[in-house]
Amino acid sequence: MSSRKPRPRKTRRVLSVAIGILVVLPMAVVIGWLIDDVALGHDVPRGAVVAGIDIGATDRSDATALLEASPIGDRRIELRWAGRSLVRTSSELGVSIDTEATLDDVTDRGPAASRPLRWFRSLLDDHITAPTLAVDDSLLGALFTTGEGSAFGIRFGLPQIELDNGAFVAVSEALVPQVDVGALDRALIEATLTSADQRQPLEVPSLGRRTVDTAGTDLAERANVLTEGGIGVSLLGSTQAFHIPQTTLRSWVVFGGTRQSPEVTVDSTAALGVLRSLFVGLGQAGEQSRFVVDFLGGVNIAGGAAGSVCCQSDSGELILAALESGQRSVQLRPEEDPRAKGVAWAESLGVKELVGQFTTNFRAGQTRVTNIDRIAEITRGALIEPDDTFSINEFVGPRTRENGFVSAGVISNGVFDSSVGGGISQYATTLFNAAFFAGLDFGEYQSHSIYISRYPYGREATMSFPHPDLQIINNTPYGVLIWPTTTEDSITVSLYSTRWVVGEQTGQTKRAEGVACTRVTTERTRTWVGDGRTETDTVTARYRPVGVACNGSSSVPTTTTLPPTTTTTTTTAAP
Repeated sequence: MSSRKPRPRKTRRVLSVAIGILVVLPMAVVIGWLIDDVALGHDVPRGAVVAGIDIGATDRSDATALLEASPIGDRRIELRWAGRSLVRTSSELGVSIDTEATLDDVTDRGPAASRPLRWFRSLLDDHITAPTLAVDDSLLGALFTTGEGSAFGIRFGLPQIELDNGAFVAVSEALVPQVDVGALDRALIEATLTSADQRQPLEVPSLGRRTVDTAGTDLAERANVLTEGGIGVSLLGSTQAFHIPQTTLRSWVVFGGTRQSPEVTVDSTAALGVLRSLFVGLGQAGEQSRFVVDFLGGVNIAGGAAGSVCCQSDSGELILAALESGQRSVQLRPEEDPRAKGVAWAESLGVKELVGQFTTNFRAGQTRVTNIDRIAEITRGALIEPDDTFSINEFVGPRTRENGFVSAGVISNGVFDSSVGGGISQYATTLFNAAFFAGLDFGEYQSHSIYISRYPYGREATMSFPHPDLQIINNTPYGVLIWPTTTEDSITVSLYSTRWVVGEQTGQTKRAEGVACTRVTTERTRTWVGDGRTETDTVTARYRPVGVACNGSSSVPTTTTLPPTTTTTTTTAAP
């Protein structure tokens, strides 16, 4: 006979606690449900989420207002029908949340026995319910009307007329596509509930086509009579006239109006395209406004004539009116040259104050001064529009005697020489420094290969054609006006704009490069006027001794007899 050992006291306590929990927890859930959901609860259960909107623990009226404000109606859907495409929001297509049906679903708490558990789960996680959507077919149907006002541009409600052998003829009937509204409703609801990254263009389901009467014999005959023989056109202020043949006129005709009152109209865009190709070069070209700086440093706007070109936008309507009144010629009016940049354009650029300036000196009477004066004259008034780049070589072109330049000193292959245009690097260096302190960006630039003491050490630029070039980038939202001036012994480059950013030199380092060269790095700190933001960048220069390459060898070319097919290129930079 076996004896049974009694359970340890600790085990009995654990079992008692477990049993107690199993008894008390359901009771606690039931009591919590009775208090929170039954006695104090709202129409909508706690934790209910519909279309991303938390409507839990609200009254039905409040939940309705929240659902009606749902952004679900802003979802964009592309429809394709009869070879055309249309993009609308779901609300514009008649889709909306059926709040009554949605709330009926959300407020259904299920069988009484499961309600306490459902309430308990709502404390731990949201109960997400898809909204019930409805489609207003009257709003949706308006997009597919076959008469006037079709959003798809399909106007089968008008008489169908075609050009046949150069004459208008009426088409007796046409096939009109029919929309399967029920299938479209279902497809729209599905598309609205689909996330944007998975939503595809919706091909509108069709029930086939039906035949409609499009009788328009009278309208076709009217268009033929109106356009028969063509019409002569002239431009006010010009002695030249042209004849528009009937074939061209008929290509401009568009049939519009309504089914009850159809009418003949003209495609103004097509008409203007032909007219402007005929009257090209006639009229008075517009003049772009320019900026001038007076002796007190004030910026003034000069010029800016509007000019005139063919033709005003209503020219097609004028031609149609003349045809309808039986005239066989019509005088058109010119319009302002749309390419002319007038005073309003100039004012919008904000060129009004000094934003950067630098001066360098030279000895009066040198031949190089002629070149400095000439390039200053050519570039005085140059404008850098926002986000544009000013290139000296593109703006000035090659320096030639025909363009007013003379021979003066240059640096060639690390030694001093002479060439036409010598000295203009002083202009480049002065512009470089004005742009440096104005906080502008640089494109291509290069320092002199030999340091010249009249320039700031490490902060200067040289020029040759086509390279090296100096490029200034306008990184501001305003125009930048370049205004160089010279005296008998100096050049000053002033930049005018609206103050946007300010630059200052905040550091400089140098290091050896190769055997004989020195690399100079100059740090600039730019401060933006609007918000005080700062940023640092650098410009560099590389110098070498006269006649010496960086590797220590001579940079002076030697005279060598070369084969007939060999050529050499020499770069000269104007000091």
